[in-house]
Amino acid sequence: MHASISTTELVRNLSIIIDKVRISGQSLSITKGSQTVAELSPPPQSGYPVNKLSGFLTSLPKLNDDAPSMAEDLKTLKQKAKLPGSLWD
Repeated sequence: MHASISTTELVRNLSIIIDKVRISGQSLSITKGSQTVAELSPPPQSGYPVNKLSGFLTSLPKLNDDAPSMAEDLKTLKQKAKLPGSLWD
């Protein structure tokens, strides 16, 4: 169950309430009278959690005997690609 706040209290303390939701990561139900009229939630997390990256990389299929062929394919693609010159040159 989410914590709740009245529309009146939300209007009076909007900035503070938004910060609390952002920092806590918890949703907040907004009520008018006895009825829930909206919910304030933090945005969804984007990206992949760093602590799971090692496991993800380990789970990827291995190239094994296909590695030289893939390296050659990548070399060919790079040669044929119309890439801009280095900004550092």
